[in-house]
Amino acid sequence: MDSSNSDDDIPSLIPSESAIQPIPVTVITGYLGAGKTTLLNFILTEQHEKKIAVILNEFGEGSALEKSISVSNDGDLFEEWLELRNGCLCCSMKDNGIKAIENLMQKRGKFDYIFLETTGLADPGPIANMFWIDSELESDVYLDGVITVVDSKYGLKQFEESPSDTDVNVQMSSVNAFVKQIALADLILMNKVDLAPENDRLRLETQIRLINNIADIVPTSKCRIDLNRILDLRAYAADDQMLVLEFIEYFIVIILRTPV
Repeated sequence: MDSSNSDDDIPSLIPSESAIQPIPVTVITGYLGAGKTTLLNFILTEQHEKKIAVILNEFGEGSALEKSISVSNDGDLFEEWLELRNGCLCCSMKDNGIKAIENLMQKRGKFDYIFLETTGLADPGPIANMFWIDSELESDVYLDGVITVVDSKYGLKQFEESPSDTDVNVQMSSVNAFVKQIALADLILMNKVDLAPENDRLRLETQIRLINNIADIVPTSKCRIDLNRILDLRAYAADDQMLVLEFIEYFIVIILRTPV
């Protein structure tokens, strides 16, 4: 008897939707005026042959970025999302980040990467946590990394806004958002290097290294960078995501006592 024709043979499995690979999400953070808008504009308008969806935070009517994108797309305005000619997809975040991503995933197939912008004063920690707390979101996307844009010209001054209270709990609650953004970064873009004296740039990089000695630091002008440097970072392993954030939060107050 030919066993190859047996009814007991195991049938071939047909791939299901659950086998679809999750989409990497990159969180872009940075203090006010550091150059996040410039970076996003570059991603959305350059001919880079990448399929990227960008979720913009507080994407209000009449903003400079909206006008720039609209002009590059023959003046078409939009409320929820806009597909650009370079293959990118632009969305406005009118709800929280999770809701914006859920809505965006309805257009799955139009993009391979997602960039999520935060406000200039946002703490990236809770934003990163949402990718591990929300089980439904975890099956669709994963956190690829946190990118922090730093202003090379004014970065040293922004360090000076650290809290002076000696109580650890008070320090943790009021810690400078700028410092948190650097501490939680997986990649740091030192932007506007062409506008800062060399001595200030070196001092700024030294101060950054005292807070975060793991992230790569890339000097940029007008946030122009090879997108391959900021895509597929894969900065987090499944077993150590929460441990990394907790470790940084615990020791950040000690680092803050280091003088600039």
